[in-house]
Amino acid sequence: MLRPGAPARSPGPLASAEMAGERTLRVGLLYDMDCCRTPTGVTRHAMAQLDCLSRRPGIELTVMTGRMKHPDGLAYWESLDRPRRRELPLRTRDLLRWWRVKPWPPIEWWSGPLDWLYCPAEFFVPTREAQRAVTSHDVLQLLRYDTPRRREQMGWIFQNADLVLSVSRFNTERLLEVFPSCRGRVAYVPNAADDLFFEPAAPHERARVRDDLGLPPGIPYLLSVGNFQARKNLSRLIRAAATLPEVSQGDLALVIVGTGDEEEARPLREAAAAAGRRVVIRLPGYRQGRALRASYAEATALVFPSLCESFGIPAVEAMAQGTPVALADSTALPEIGGEAGWYFDPESDEAIANAIRRLLDDPAERDRRAMLGRAIAGHYRWQNANDRLVEALVAHRRVGS
Repeated sequence: MLRPGAPARSPGPLASAEMAGERTLRVGLLYDMDCCRTPTGVTRHAMAQLDCLSRRPGIELTVMTGRMKHPDGLAYWESLDRPRRRELPLRTRDLLRWWRVKPWPPIEWWSGPLDWLYCPAEFFVPTREAQRAVTSHDVLQLLRYDTPRRREQMGWIFQNADLVLSVSRFNTERLLEVFPSCRGRVAYVPNAADDLFFEPAAPHERARVRDDLGLPPGIPYLLSVGNFQARKNLSRLIRAAATLPEVSQGDLALVIVGTGDEEEARPLREAAAAAGRRVVIRLPGYRQGRALRASYAEATALVFPSLCESFGIPAVEAMAQGTPVALADSTALPEIGGEAGWYFDPESDEAIANAIRRLLDDPAERDRRAMLGRAIAGHYRWQNANDRLVEALVAHRRVGS
């Protein structure tokens, strides 16, 4: 399994200046490596930051995970040749449950002395002397869809962190509204797109995209990328797209790349069946890496109708490939897409269809916004995000440590 993330590069100028003359920063990173089999945005964030930290001068990295079972997780774990590795005696989820009940033993039992214990997700891990940093990915999802008990757990985790890293300005605002005690301990460390999405897809990769996605040869298509959770709003996208004449007549397809369990996938299949026999809708499953990049490159546009999004990695990936993006006009997506996006009310079928219609009918504007999108995407690269992470760790390091 290939590791996504940035290739070896020099650290950013600010981080280099801050760390010049300082002793090595000892960082432990804990994540569940069994999640690497079909990585979501949280896992991609974790893998990319791990990759950058492992190659960065001035960082002594120890990577830890609970006991693994999945072959992809094991393969990824064994591919980590640069950082020190420590596999803990229980599954990650079991360790986290235990630590919620009893904050013992400290992680230094396995890692040795650390300056920082960094969790690229919302984990509580007890430490002896190390400071704790966690990443907050989606406070809005926590508010809208999680239980009061889960919100209470998140509040406790954030309260016990020395540093909370937030993936967007939008998420930071929600974080401070709901957990105001975090003020002064929050740093902006955004998500990003892997470097390969900033490189053009090879002609032979683009030539086989439609066959890979199960499409007729040469047919143009709209693309959406995401898991099948209800908050991704994909059933509404199918209904809205089917009202466009090109789609209803089978001249423009809709492809939804992603996965979900049977309960999540059933509404999408039912919406596709209700759209009519001539409509071409494909649910080809999960894609990553070069196959996903080629899917963006060949798409007429990415349509991202999520009701709850605190970043939106697919929008950056599509813009990096020069693909136009039609995005929900709420949550973090306007922050990420900026002036490159066509925006719509995600709770209105008509608004979604109208935004796609405007995009399809104005090729000159599509080209203009595609150029804007490439420039905007350039700000969201993992090396930049890693620079921000290291700068935050240095800036919030305890005096004397």
